Amino acid sequence: MNCSFHRTIWTSVLVVFFGSLYCCTAPVEGKIAGAATGIMQYTIDAHSYEEWTYFSFSSGSVVEVSDPANSLDWDLGFQRLKIRANCGTSGPGGGGVKNMGVIDFDSLTEAPAEGYAVDEVLTLFPGSPHEETVSVNPEMVDWYNMTGGMPPTITSKKDVFVVRTADGKHAKIQLLDYYDKEGHSGFVTFKYVYPFQPPAAVEGTTWGAVKYLYR
Repeated sequence: MNCSFHRTIWTSVLVVFFGSLYCCTAPVEGKIAGAATGIMQYTIDAHSYEEWTYFSFSSGSVVEVSDPANSLDWDLGFQRLKIRANCGTSGPGGGGVKNMGVIDFDSLTEAPAEGYAVDEVLTLFPGSPHEETVSVNPEMVDWYNMTGGMPPTITSKKDVFVVRTADGKHAKIQLLDYYDKEGHSGFVTFKYVYPFQPPAAVEGTTWGAVKYLYR
């Protein structure tokens, strides 16, 4: 009786001990271990050739959107290599994107006041079997390098982008990878800072005023 009791106690202790070790060492979803405060990381499943997946910076996650063309609930949309923002021909928001080029991510401390591109209907991969006409953001069309044979290998150019969100706030983002841990394509990993310091000229400006400034 006593031996059974002690075995039960020790089993419980071991479960709690190893469980606590796992909790302490397991990565926290969205956060980059050891990164500066405020930098988050997310991998979005965009492998579908038919459906778009939509991301909201304010929620820090994928959001279900039934009518993206008339919804302010999303900021960026992903489908394979294609990316759209909530603005222009893709949505009703006050969004936009500016490519800051290949710079040190931490060196950019404030969003630019101008130069944001809104979405357009563009023809992608012209002359190839994959040619299509689709609404995307022109600043994010060439975020990757494509090398090798078929299928090609996709690597990020590591450009840093500033995204103006659907409600006129800002996020800083860098696309990192196109593959999951098993090597499946269409899983886009990016790091970001949100909210990102807005330009002094529009800090505190309402979304409606931002739409007026950038229309």
